[in-house]
Amino acid sequence: MALKSRIAMAAKSGPCLSLPDGSTVVVVGGGPAAAFFAIRLLRKASATGRAIELVILEKERDPGICRSPETCSSPAGCHYCAGGISPRLADLLAEDGLTPPDHIVEGRVTEVTVHGEWKSFEIPVPEGRKMFSVFRGARPRHRPGRHDNLDSFLLYRAAQEGASIVAADVQDVRYSEEGKPVVTYVRQTVAAPRKETLEADLAVFAAGVNQSPGAQVASVPLYQAIGRLLPHFVPPKIRKSLICEMQADESLLQYMEGEAHFAQYGAQDLRIEMSSLLPKGQIVTIVLLGKSVDEAGPGQYPQLVKRFLEQPHIRRLIPPNANLRPVCLCHPGMTVRMAGQGVGDRVALIGDMAVARLYKDGIFSAQVTASALADCVLEQGIDRESLRRSYWPVVEQIHRDNGFGRIVFFLNRLIFSRPLLSRMGYQALITERKTRPKDKRRLADVMWRTASGDDTYRSILLQMLHPSSVWSIAVGGVLVTIRNYLTERIFGLSWTGFGRYPTGVPEERVEEKRSEILRVLGVRPFDGRPQVERMYSIRIKAEEATVFRQLGKFGDSDRGYFTPRMVTVRRIAGEPNQVGALVRYEVFPGWLSFSVSLEKVVEERYLLYRVMDGFARGGVLAFDIDRKKAGGGFLTIYVAFNFPRGKRPLSRIGWRLFRWLFPGFVHDVIWNHSLCTLKHLVEFEEGVAQGVDYTRRYLAPGWDSPSRPC
Repeated sequence: MALKSRIAMAAKSGPCLSLPDGSTVVVVGGGPAAAFFAIRLLRKASATGRAIELVILEKERDPGICRSPETCSSPAGCHYCAGGISPRLADLLAEDGLTPPDHIVEGRVTEVTVHGEWKSFEIPVPEGRKMFSVFRGARPRHRPGRHDNLDSFLLYRAAQEGASIVAADVQDVRYSEEGKPVVTYVRQTVAAPRKETLEADLAVFAAGVNQSPGAQVASVPLYQAIGRLLPHFVPPKIRKSLICEMQADESLLQYMEGEAHFAQYGAQDLRIEMSSLLPKGQIVTIVLLGKSVDEAGPGQYPQLVKRFLEQPHIRRLIPPNANLRPVCLCHPGMTVRMAGQGVGDRVALIGDMAVARLYKDGIFSAQVTASALADCVLEQGIDRESLRRSYWPVVEQIHRDNGFGRIVFFLNRLIFSRPLLSRMGYQALITERKTRPKDKRRLADVMWRTASGDDTYRSILLQMLHPSSVWSIAVGGVLVTIRNYLTERIFGLSWTGFGRYPTGVPEERVEEKRSEILRVLGVRPFDGRPQVERMYSIRIKAEEATVFRQLGKFGDSDRGYFTPRMVTVRRIAGEPNQVGALVRYEVFPGWLSFSVSLEKVVEERYLLYRVMDGFARGGVLAFDIDRKKAGGGFLTIYVAFNFPRGKRPLSRIGWRLFRWLFPGFVHDVIWNHSLCTLKHLVEFEEGVAQGVDYTRRYLAPGWDSPSRPC
């Protein structure tokens, strides 16, 4: 049959074709999409009594048949992926019995941090949900246990279900005289490469978009072969990303354990639209996407990563004594627009070759498309019309949802990349956290779902634009920001010279922490909830002794923190951090002045001050240094007091009026600023003690030359 006749036959939709018993299915590619498809197809076929021979052709595998995970692994092994497993994907893996074992999981995420130009916002992973990180392949080359990776695990599970794994490089694909796909490949054998062909009842392409990283997919031979097979096929559109694997000191990795970081902006000279930083075992993985990456050449990639690490929001994340060393760097393509006409008679594309979720969760969309195709070919058919009607709408649905994703990312980037808008957004989130129960925090829920990929972009956008969300931003964000800014100006508080960090404590955490502080310090609980109660907490990367020493300067004239205008704080008796020390607050107007006495000390952990006089008599000011992990922890400040009741009717009315007018938010503004300055002083002191060179910060030598590629 002439080539033109075969192409015409392939383009026409013939009668419904089923996948009969004894069929041969060939899958080109050995990544997650291929493994997900093979596992689902073979399981469902076995459940219905159908025997199917399924062959996976993967060019990077060692010769072998996957008798163990090691023989499924790749010696070269760079699979160009950050390796984040979203909660939705974790749920699907659990449902299918494919949850990776512990030796595959490199890090379990307990907290997601979204970075903004004003401050960062930390979101705990909800109870019952799982989010973790893995390596997809066997790079970086020097890491221990490099053959323990997700792709090898999934391919091994596919082999257990009955798939044959062949180490082969696909050269061409065409239709036979009978209209079946024939795949030509070079098989890697122990003796020598051997050219072979395989005629199949169904050919599935799951080879991704990085056969030649950096090249346009239209120029890749495999895509050209698919184009000859499917005349109306349009390759997916890709965008270049930058992935850098960095070796870090153990102290940094311990301190960042359980964290995942996301930011959607860079700087004026570093145009970044999406970035992530994910600790994985002994490695920290950085992913960058944006116009600066689009326009850069390979020789500029190390400098791009270096400039990213020197951005303020990243500098405040990584301690100055960290020693980051680039060990692996690649620039893979990322699918940003679906393929066109990606199905034909007995032929279909899945995974990144068809579509990928925009900027996030590509492994999840690979699982979705692979599962949908497996169900379609078993239940509907393998002809073009059946595939177009029952499988391709799943691809189109992901593509449509990506349109909503572009709006979501644009709005996030617009807000979090600008100082004023970022401050309003952060303030709205923190106000919600401090005033609403956990299940009523709409804005935090939007932030979680956007950062983790735990929902469709359409649902996220509708949640963002919901009237309740808009109201929370307007009242808890815009109005509170204006009020706080004016308070800062009145009290002469400047943010120049140090970073801004989150200090708000969630409502549910206040009760827990209050009980702990009062119990340990032996304070008799207030009768009911105190009329004024404030709690602030900040994460400090330093030893307890260093924090304790700085807290001892409370009341010293050279302390460097808690220095608001119109308030003079000085120690008038006793020694720093010693019981009996007396600190006087001189406030304008004078009748608001009062003194606090250090009543109890738990060395390098707690300080309890008691208010001795003034309108807050009997109140408490407590400091709690809570070490959470190696290298640092949280400093929490707890303030609580009741107003005088008054003995006469007129004085009772006066104190009620004073209570109503009392600007409690001033405490928030002043202590928020004070804690950030205190953190700066403590960490600087700690760094000096450790011999940190602040001119170099945390970057190890070697960034000025191109790093070893993956």
